[in-house]
Amino acid sequence: MLFGFAAPAYAGGMVLPFRGVRDTERGGALVAGADDADAIWLNPAGIAHVSDTTLTLTTMYVDQQVDYTRIDSGGNTLPTISNDHPGQPIPSLGVVVPIGKRLVVGAGTWTPYAGLHRYAVDGSTRYGSISIAETKILYATFAAAFRISDRVRIGATVQDVVTAFDSRVVLSGCPGQTVCAPEDPEFDSDVRLKQTDTFAPSASFGIQVDATEHVSLGAMVQLPAKVSGATGTLQTKLPSSGFYDGAQIMGDTASIEMTLPGSIHAGIEAHPSETWKFEAALHVELWSEHDAITFTPKNMSIVNVAGVGTYELGPSTIPRNYRNSYSPSVGGEYTRGRGSIGAGYAYETAAAPLGYVSPLTVDANKHLFGFGGAYRGNSWNLGASVGIALLSDRDVSLADAKVPQLTPVRGQPSDVMINAGRYESTYVLAGFRFAKSF
Repeated sequence: MLFGFAAPAYAGGMVLPFRGVRDTERGGALVAGADDADAIWLNPAGIAHVSDTTLTLTTMYVDQQVDYTRIDSGGNTLPTISNDHPGQPIPSLGVVVPIGKRLVVGAGTWTPYAGLHRYAVDGSTRYGSISIAETKILYATFAAAFRISDRVRIGATVQDVVTAFDSRVVLSGCPGQTVCAPEDPEFDSDVRLKQTDTFAPSASFGIQVDATEHVSLGAMVQLPAKVSGATGTLQTKLPSSGFYDGAQIMGDTASIEMTLPGSIHAGIEAHPSETWKFEAALHVELWSEHDAITFTPKNMSIVNVAGVGTYELGPSTIPRNYRNSYSPSVGGEYTRGRGSIGAGYAYETAAAPLGYVSPLTVDANKHLFGFGGAYRGNSWNLGASVGIALLSDRDVSLADAKVPQLTPVRGQPSDVMINAGRYESTYVLAGFRFAKSF
């Protein structure tokens, strides 16, 4: 098979544990204390606090800065290359409506805070990834919450996860009938795969309990989503090597299958007065469910290959071997009059093991800091927050590297590893939030 792909894997270095402007402000410590439209994503039980119809609009600018100094398959240290993608604004929308005295319903859209990238086509990252800058993922959600009593609230959501993958990578087209240098550019094949999957169902469930007048407990479970069943378009260029003179590609469709894992969130909030709120939370992202990505060409082949004839293109599986990530967080808010300020801190462990860190998934243990505030009018609320995530540097030796060069026409796994080197990365976030009650 000549065609592989680089599919975005929403894990660790690809997605931050924050979900919203206020959540970023508190460093992710907003599970037991979620009490507005943002609770649709944070803990659906929290929308039971809302007493008026409320519309909430947010946007968060997310930028992952990456510097990668590659060690090539020959042990040579190459010049440092940086992520050229300037970051992007990520919007969200939520509406909640009380129905009667105990039931509250809501709906909205939310996009994970992902670090996207774009590198030079002929740069040192090309065998790992060139770009996923145009990739999008959207959770379209309907939520409902019920106040069982003055102290107990439960909630749930049903979700449709819409994904639009747009991924570009360079493969090696070195065939089994000849000997090639491991990274010979004459056998480079520039591939771009675009796939939109409009239906991937999922759900979440949450609960909040006021243990005392001043202490609340909360928990939420997010179910996984399976990306599958869609058909994408594959664009490719055959290598410039004379081996492919006269050859042609027949067909241009393919599909990606992968799991977007579930997660577990729990928190305890202390609110000793109307002025102060403090919360400690734990987030567990179940990335061990994301163990492979499967790519399946649809009736594709390469014809008129010299001395070979026709290659029929079959399915291929890329192992990921991710592990669960854990993110404890602490945060709080201080309110005085119409204004409030808040701050928080979180620590997140890496989802990608050392050997599987690559330009596609720059991931490491992280220190995350958030700060922000809000001002309330009679029927509106305007808030803002900033955040930064400092990733530990990761050094992947040739002996540790486990991401192979994609050379599928050889009919055997490549022994050339393309992800060795030093990875340095930082996230920067800045966002605004507007809420209006009716």
